[in-house]
Amino acid sequence: MKFITMRNFMAATAITLLMILSAAGTVLAGEISGQLDHVSNTSISGWAFDSSSPNTSATVQILVKKQGSDSAVKEFTAFASSKRSDVQEQKGGNAYCGFSAEINWSDLDDGTYDIEAYVKGSKLPGNVQYKKTADGGEAVWPSSSSAVSGNMKSLGLFKTTGYCPCYSCSEGWGRHTSTGAIAQASHTIAVDPRVIPYGSKVMIGGVVYTAEDKGGGVRGNHIDIFFNTHGETRSHGTRTEEVFLLQ
Repeated sequence: MKFITMRNFMAATAITLLMILSAAGTVLAGEISGQLDHVSNTSISGWAFDSSSPNTSATVQILVKKQGSDSAVKEFTAFASSKRSDVQEQKGGNAYCGFSAEINWSDLDDGTYDIEAYVKGSKLPGNVQYKKTADGGEAVWPSSSSAVSGNMKSLGLFKTTGYCPCYSCSEGWGRHTSTGAIAQASHTIAVDPRVIPYGSKVMIGGVVYTAEDKGGGVRGNHIDIFFNTHGETRSHGTRTEEVFLLQ
């Protein structure tokens, strides 16, 4: 009979715990992709999936907040399990990643409401606002782009990443761009000019950007968004977002 010493038992236990923690870390490190892309008089919808569990419906938390308040007046939980062929065509993976929640605006006071969506604590891009009036209501883009006039054309889904003035991101260029403009946060993006010409204005997640730069790794449907700090760049990570061209 083989006896297990206390030292061997503790070593085996440590290895087992390490394997469990490593597996958990893999799940936590999964990339969350998605977008809140539609708000109407009756529903809130979008799409989301977790690349660490591509065949599992992501759980989406939707918050409705009165503008100027941090407290939610309505909160919903939705499961991203509806078919979104448009997402699958451009992103690949499981087509059943759409989510939707019904909402009754009639029991809320008149005013403007911010709508936000989260998956595993990560906020999905594309938060919009709903303006409720005595005569009804309508979905509107956030105030950062409310002054934009003209038509918008969807360019489809793009991979978005971030960069900042640090040497690691800019390779010594700092805020200087390939067009000669000085990069600004919430304004400058790097693009593939064969896909989005320089000077084009596009809206991503409710914010209007101008194509002023290009990067060595920016090819095809990929946009690099300029941030002031590296921390903001890391926080943005890699996302899949719908891009609208302002015409």
